[in-house]
Amino acid sequence: MTDTIRDFAGGFPQQSPASWRALAEKALRGADFETTVERHTIDGLQRGPVFFDRPAGTGAVDTLPRDGHLPWGMRQSITGASPAEANAAALDDLMGGVSELELRLHSTGQFGLQANEIDLLDAALKGVDLSLAPIHLDSLDGQGHHAHLLLTLFARRRLDGEHLQGGLGLAPIERAARQGIALDDQCFPKARDLAQLSQAAFPQLKIFRCDGALAFEAGGSEVQELALMAASAASYMRLMLEAGLSVDNAAGVIEARLAADTDIHLTIAKLRAARRLFARIAQSFGAGDTAQRLTLHATTSGRMMSAKDPWTNMIRTACAGFAAAAGGADTITIRPFTDAIGRPTGLGRRVARNLHILLAEESHIGKVTDPAAGSYLHETLSDELAQAAWALFQEIERRGGLVEAFADGWLQGEIAAVREKRLQQIADGEDVILGVTQHPDPHPKPVETNGTWPHSDAPEGALTAIRLATSFEGARS
Repeated sequence: MTDTIRDFAGGFPQQSPASWRALAEKALRGADFETTVERHTIDGLQRGPVFFDRPAGTGAVDTLPRDGHLPWGMRQSITGASPAEANAAALDDLMGGVSELELRLHSTGQFGLQANEIDLLDAALKGVDLSLAPIHLDSLDGQGHHAHLLLTLFARRRLDGEHLQGGLGLAPIERAARQGIALDDQCFPKARDLAQLSQAAFPQLKIFRCDGALAFEAGGSEVQELALMAASAASYMRLMLEAGLSVDNAAGVIEARLAADTDIHLTIAKLRAARRLFARIAQSFGAGDTAQRLTLHATTSGRMMSAKDPWTNMIRTACAGFAAAAGGADTITIRPFTDAIGRPTGLGRRVARNLHILLAEESHIGKVTDPAAGSYLHETLSDELAQAAWALFQEIERRGGLVEAFADGWLQGEIAAVREKRLQQIADGEDVILGVTQHPDPHPKPVETNGTWPHSDAPEGALTAIRLATSFEGARS
């Protein structure tokens, strides 16, 4: 044994991109290099085959050190229609290891919890210590009303407002786009009032959600998802400044939601790029260094989930959860493997929450902060995604901002074009969906759910997000 640290590359000539390509073309034996080896994202960004350097100025993103016991917030979505059903699921999930709850609320109960009155919301959270388990809202409609109910419930239970955490999940622009309706004249004034009330009584609560994932679920690209998040952040920053919040406080009460899917490396780069985008936007408003750090919530993608053979979704959500953790998400929601069909049973929720525990305690992915830092692949992809998304964000701003970009249908059209391109790649066999377009199980085993979604459509998959005309059937059939 020797204590000398040896350079494994010592004695070998350093390779340049040109010399490496010459060797690769020799190995290809006449096959075309570009079509055989080179790979690109749906946005046209090159992602391989090899990188020899990283862009200047890139490096580790601004993430907080990981907690060895709870490296990320383990958030579970509660979808039970009745308060009793939702309460049983919430208590079961908290006892099973999740650290946060997200209530998916829907005024009629078709796609989530029907809790339009304070007593119903109180019953759904009976026995839940709201000072320990942060509560976040995901209102499919009636966001302002549901947010007011939650604030009222906090006051009713006399909770310590200075330290209470959670989120109202307000996203009025994205909500209107998802439902295909125009923003009400009173929408922004109501949002400003809620921001003032929440900030005064519960300063740690997140108020607005920049829901970039909606573009992704509609079949859009990573660049479009990031640009939507950036435009949303700028819009809500302006709104909160009008409400009288300081720049730092306004930046601090924003949470961004992005999708994580089975493309692990691209997901990691996307999450890292999101932090760079938000930091630049917050800085442009004059926010300090601490306030420039984005609170990032990653949700395993709904559009990747198969309804035909839901058992294979366990592999998909495991890959996506790994990518979200490696990408530095502060909070992760892992969908139940039956999410494309209907409300989950206890088994579906248990598998979802256990994946968190497997990733954190057996894979140890949370032991390292920003594990992709220094990787030429991830640094390059992060930089290219950030630059392309910034350019698209600027185009949205030139068109009058996110509200106008949605109002005239331009942004929906851009997303629809990418989705059609993606569908064509699947039809041509260029993109493969394992278990759906390749190696499908001819006799898939049935799976139990607590009822199917109306019209066989999950509440925020490809059909409902941003009101596009056709669904992303390639992944959902």
